[in-house]
Amino acid sequence: MKNLIAKYTAGLLLSSIIISGITSCQKMERPEMNIIPDDTARMNAPLQIYLPFESSVLDSAQYQKGSANNVTYVDGVRGKAYKGATNALLQYPSALKMATMTSFTVSLWIKTEKHTGGAQSVFMMPNTGDFWGNLFLMIEGNNSTTDNSMLVKFNFAGNWVEFNGNNGVNRLPDMYGRWRHLAFSYDAATSRFAAYLDGTKLALPASVTDRKNGQNPLGPLQFKTASKFVIGGYQQHIGIPNNTADSWMLRYTGALDQFRVYTRALSDAEISTLYTTKQ
Repeated sequence: MKNLIAKYTAGLLLSSIIISGITSCQKMERPEMNIIPDDTARMNAPLQIYLPFESSVLDSAQYQKGSANNVTYVDGVRGKAYKGATNALLQYPSALKMATMTSFTVSLWIKTEKHTGGAQSVFMMPNTGDFWGNLFLMIEGNNSTTDNSMLVKFNFAGNWVEFNGNNGVNRLPDMYGRWRHLAFSYDAATSRFAAYLDGTKLALPASVTDRKNGQNPLGPLQFKTASKFVIGGYQQHIGIPNNTADSWMLRYTGALDQFRVYTRALSDAEISTLYTTKQ
């Protein structure tokens, strides 16, 4: 009997100690934790797509996995690079916050050879409600044996910039057969467009840099019905707004590396750094 009473008493004492310990822990004052999911900052960051093409279709900025058709990889400016073909392209399922960005910077490295017969699309953010995409870069054909300059056309929210040698906008020099870095930006705060070649801002006339909406500054961009994102082809090649691609619409056959889109206009120094560090 005494043994039972002793065991019972010991059990009560142990329970009291445990309960006391728990209660004391619960009464400890601790600062309230404000937990922010890791992906919140990432999803809202200016860098909305970053494709290093390390033999992978994964977007290293937002972790979207692309869907590739006949894409191969070659040595790039840094590691591996995307290699296009006449039947190749890469698409991503969402335009993410690029769909609502009011400013932007696009940065990329390209290495390509001359082509004929039409215009190759390097990339495009589609517009499901229009023939033209929301944001894209095209390279026109060049069949000259002596002229190594490139005629490129850049479009953002319906604003065309054509580097065609007219109106003070020169064709891009010595662009074929070597790696060149390109960057394009637009700043909604100043309504100014800028283009860069190998880290250096190009001298463009005010008619190109100072974007207007009638007589007023253009202001914040408004992309329309943006959907998906395409590397190496036009939106028509992925069925937007339909599956009918004109004969002049060619897929990009060159190499592409370190492709980035930011939702803000980078500074001259930042773009220069992307070039010098081969990012």
